[in-house]
Amino acid sequence: QDYKTVQRLMELALSIQDTIGRAKSSKTTYVAHLFGLAWTQPISRCLPALGNGYVVGMQMGETMPAIWALVFQRVTLPLLLGHPLDAIQRDCSKVLAQAEEVAQQNQALVVRFLWQLMINLSDPSKSNKTRLEGEVLDKRLFESENTNNHRFLYFSEAMLLLI
Repeated sequence: QDYKTVQRLMELALSIQDTIGRAKSSKTTYVAHLFGLAWTQPISRCLPALGNGYVVGMQMGETMPAIWALVFQRVTLPLLLGHPLDAIQRDCSKVLAQAEEVAQQNQALVVRFLWQLMINLSDPSKSNKTRLEGEVLDKRLFESENTNNHRFLYFSEAMLLLI
C-alpha cells in the first residue's frame, strides 16, 4: 500500500546495481520494474528497461530473468497497454522461439497461453473463446509431471469465464 516506499526501494536497488556492475542486473531490472515500478509509474516507461534487462541478461548468461524480461516487454505489458493484438502475436513467435532456444519452459508456456488467448479473441469463428487450446497451446503441455502447470491452465480458463 505504500507505493512511495516501493518506488524508493526499487530505485535504490537499481542504483546499487549500477555501482556493482552487470552481474545479476537482468534479475534486478526485471524484479524492480515488474513488481515495483510498474505500480508507481506509467507501465510504458518500464518497456525500455525490460528490453535492456533482456539484452544484458543474455550477454551475461542469465537466461531465466532475461527471458522473463523479454516476455513482459514484448507480450504481457503490450497486451495490458492495449496494443494491437496482431502486432503482439507477431512478437509471440519470436519470443517463444527465444524461450525454447534457451530451455526456459515456464516462460514458453506463458507465451503460449497468452498467444492462444489472443488468437481466440481475434478469431470470430471461435465459439468458445475461453477454451485455451488450439493453434499454439496444446493441453498436453500442461498434463506433464508438473501439476502446477495443469492447475494454472484450469485456473486461467475459469478466470476467463468471468470476463
